[in-house]
Amino acid sequence: MTSPSPSAASFRRTHRVTPQILLEGLRSLLRTQPGLEGRGAYGAEEHAWLGRATALIGEWSPAQVVAFRVEARYMAGNLNRQANFGSVMTTIHEAIANLENNFPADAGQVFGPGAVYDFFRALNELVASAAQSLFIVDPYMDNVVFDGYLANVKQPIATRLLMHRYVNSITAAARAFQAQHGGQIEARRSADLHDRLVFVDGNQCWVLGASIKDAAAKKPTYLAPLSGDLVAEKLRIYDGLWQAATPI
Repeated sequence: MTSPSPSAASFRRTHRVTPQILLEGLRSLLRTQPGLEGRGAYGAEEHAWLGRATALIGEWSPAQVVAFRVEARYMAGNLNRQANFGSVMTTIHEAIANLENNFPADAGQVFGPGAVYDFFRALNELVASAAQSLFIVDPYMDNVVFDGYLANVKQPIATRLLMHRYVNSITAAARAFQAQHGGQIEARRSADLHDRLVFVDGNQCWVLGASIKDAAAKKPTYLAPLSGDLVAEKLRIYDGLWQAATPI
């Protein structure tokens, strides 16, 4: 018997990750599926994808993830791989459809003046969802990004920070943070920045309505995913700005 899908109300009561962030994470699985149907041993990319998928399905439905985990492990062990692949992909599509039905795909998250903690929590969840890399673009970023957000990342990951002002604040904090937490952190300065963006694992891009350091403090702001078909081009543009930027 198929386990029931979570309702919007129960989702908000029992899950750590907001539905918008979870929905975009699930969509990114479809964009980055490495080709799992063929026979033979899986490599690091395939195992990482299955681990990420299992974690996201667990966030969506703790009941559904029990069978999903078994199917993913059978796939990795090349046991009835074709059938288990079909079940895994069906569950991912089911989760996406359920979330889209409960939460409009284009809703994003809007934060009114003074909703500082709500924004802090939502951005924290987004940053903590990264499994491999983060690329944060914010011309007015300061050391708040370390204390408020990067300290909550689950494991050391490759992190790039592209900013314009508050160089001294970022430089000192980056060195101290990396000495304690490890990982790879690079910071660069560019005067050609206008957007405020967070790239997660190279396949998600989130747009911020205001700088991280003071978002929602005085004016309304938002946190919204960029359409999946635009992520690669947006990342290409900001990779170019990164290459031209000055290391700090």
